[in-house]
Amino acid sequence: MAFEPHDVKIYTVNGATAGSSSSLPDWLTRKRTAAKGKRAAKEHVEGTIELIQGFEFPEASNKIKTTPDGTHAIATGTYKPQIRVWDLNQLTLKFERHTDSENVDFVVHPF
Repeated sequence: MAFEPHDVKIYTVNGATAGSSSSLPDWLTRKRTAAKGKRAAKEHVEGTIELIQGFEFPEASNKIKTTPDGTHAIATGTYKPQIRVWDLNQLTLKFERHTDSENVDFVVHPF
């Protein structure tokens, strides 16, 4: 959720609003509500932020590109040189491969 006091956007990553009395993230509240058999609140897709698990490199990343269909992100990193591919639909790391030398650039060909 984003608030804009004085034209500065402030994001709350855990889902609780600044004036909320609950310290639990909204996804946990929805999960508990659904588990109790009650009707779960509708999820608001627009305006949400989704984080990709493992979207990192130990040292640094040189290049990040996405596939033409937008389903995967591909990045190269330094020390130890490697290539990582993330599945954007599942928000997870699909695989990583280490290389013998630094990867300067790469091309994503359409399938």
